[in-house]
Amino acid sequence: MFPKGSAPFRDEFAFGRPLLEALAEHPSEIAKAYQAALEKAISAWAKNQASDDQALFLDQAIRVGLLSNSPEELPEIAALMERYREIEEKQIPVPVRVPGVLEPRAPFDQALMVRGNPKQAAEPVARTFLDAIDSTPYSANESGRLQLAQDLFRSDNPLSRRVSVNRFWHHAFGEGLVRTPDNLGRLGQKPSHPELLDYLAVRFQENGYSIKSLLRLLVTSETWQASSEASKEALAKDPDNLLLSHAHLRRLDAEAIRDSLLAVSGQLENGGEGPPVTGDRPKRSVYVRVKRNSLDSFLGTFDAPVPASTTGRRDVTNVPGQSLTLLNDPFILKAAREWTAQLKGKDADNVDAMFLGGLGRQPTDQERTDSISYVKSSMREKVQADQERTHLKKRLGQAEAEILSFEKDAKERVLATRGPNEGEGPLPFAAWDFETDFKDQVGSLHGKVHGSARLENGALILDGKGHVSTAELSKDLRAKTLVARVKLSTLDQRGGGVVSAESGAIFDSIVYGEQAPRQWLAGSNVFARTEPFRGTPESAAATNGFVHLAIVYHEDGRIQGYREGKPYGRSYKKGGVHTFGAGQSHVLFGLRHGAPSGDRLLRGRIDEAAVFDRALSAEEVAALASGSGNYVSTKDLLAAMTANERQRYGHAKTTESKLRDELKAMDAMPSPPSGWADLAHAIFNLKEFIYLR
Repeated sequence: MFPKGSAPFRDEFAFGRPLLEALAEHPSEIAKAYQAALEKAISAWAKNQASDDQALFLDQAIRVGLLSNSPEELPEIAALMERYREIEEKQIPVPVRVPGVLEPRAPFDQALMVRGNPKQAAEPVARTFLDAIDSTPYSANESGRLQLAQDLFRSDNPLSRRVSVNRFWHHAFGEGLVRTPDNLGRLGQKPSHPELLDYLAVRFQENGYSIKSLLRLLVTSETWQASSEASKEALAKDPDNLLLSHAHLRRLDAEAIRDSLLAVSGQLENGGEGPPVTGDRPKRSVYVRVKRNSLDSFLGTFDAPVPASTTGRRDVTNVPGQSLTLLNDPFILKAAREWTAQLKGKDADNVDAMFLGGLGRQPTDQERTDSISYVKSSMREKVQADQERTHLKKRLGQAEAEILSFEKDAKERVLATRGPNEGEGPLPFAAWDFETDFKDQVGSLHGKVHGSARLENGALILDGKGHVSTAELSKDLRAKTLVARVKLSTLDQRGGGVVSAESGAIFDSIVYGEQAPRQWLAGSNVFARTEPFRGTPESAAATNGFVHLAIVYHEDGRIQGYREGKPYGRSYKKGGVHTFGAGQSHVLFGLRHGAPSGDRLLRGRIDEAAVFDRALSAEEVAALASGSGNYVSTKDLLAAMTANERQRYGHAKTTESKLRDELKAMDAMPSPPSGWADLAHAIFNLKEFIYLR
């Protein structure tokens, strides 16, 4: 269906980014072919003859807004949808499902797959237990589940008891009697103490498989209570401690490390009721939510297993990421602050309490002396750092004042030479003030109302059910700047577009809260040119009044956001700049792209908006945000200065930049607020804190 060689299509229903790129490069040719394929698919759907490919094709067209699928644009289906919902909610009972195990109607034996190849099936293999214990086939009329469960605990089967006992030993001592707990077969290691393993297995059976009784026996044994300090003879003869002459030195599991930090710092919540929690909630780690595509990063750093498969023996790694986490993670720093907030005694008493709480022992005399000295030294360093920061801020203020003085004098000279209509700031390609209508104040991009969008008190009102689209662009738009002054109805909305340049399914837009809640985003089709700015989350200021927003798209693909004339978050490059062609593109307000559906619509007010056909400078954006009509570029400012002034101005700018970098570096250094918190932080970083001896 699509012309061969014009785009990288796999078949006539291929869709996605290749199609979008092809549409941009061959708009008329590809659009005609796409329209034909779309009409063919719609016709097949109406006749209930659509193939799977056609159904997927139509679904994707709806998702990107190329087909209407809402009551607002298809009012004739509103009554039908309302009737459908009424039947669904009131007349169709919700089925109650209960998981269970049912016997198959016709049990059968699976064929042997030769060397594991499912395409080479050999003769059927009878369902039975392990041949070494009993090779009698199970009944042909039953699945064999019940028989398998009975065989696992039959008196002449020692394997289940051995495996269970070995796992309990592994968790109590750090190493199993068989050091491959997931494999007690031929490919696993041999038991270090086979007689002990069998004794415990028989005792486990005789005590009715009581786990509590078995664990009590293990932890009250001399072996479990032994010291981890090995003699020279033991290290020489048994370096792997297979003979258990001393206790294994082992690190706490990830959950135990987290729980220890919370318990020592006094944050741990003991109650276990309620739903699962995120890792920042101070409850025991057993209650932390386990979600496969959003695992807790702290637990993962310390080798918590992923839930994709069972893990009989956890990995125990020693990698730089663990040390960096203990040094810099906000969770650790908060625990240090919370711990020391409880200290009320004298210096020596505080040190004793911290060693006892964190390490389970009293400090030595030397450790006590060194700890007090460290706390006092840390306090002195903090005072010095505060003094240095104050000094840097003072110098920065002086540099900024000097820069403003030079710029003020130069600006006055420039303005004195201008006529009455000069220097009114950057001229937009199109602008809308929404005072009395939706007309473009500069060109011909006049707006058309859709849905419930309306004007009220000199602003465009958007309630999440309407938007405004303009006429098609009169010239290509590549490097550009989108500007708007916006007031949000609520901070909790996600994905609404403020102002967008759109060409079919391709768009660039100022979007609120789509990738991250309460953050502004340079939205784009399937995030092709988009990354988070990582700016400060929006505050109540955006619902109490209007905020000035601008997103600048540079020719080299760099994107920078601005809020109230100041850089918002970071700038970045991702997918390059896109050209919105004349006659094929238009501007949207209140909708990020396509047909109105889902979370694409904004709820709020737009006071004014503008589109510039070039990338504005930071100074120009600042001038727009401040409403200044006397914009003067940096180039004009420098031209108005004398050679000596330019030299001094450049030196002041260099000094300002250097001082800002120094302050930024100081602020980035994680520093607990007191010397005692520094000591707590140091104790957390001792190996003794996370290792069992």
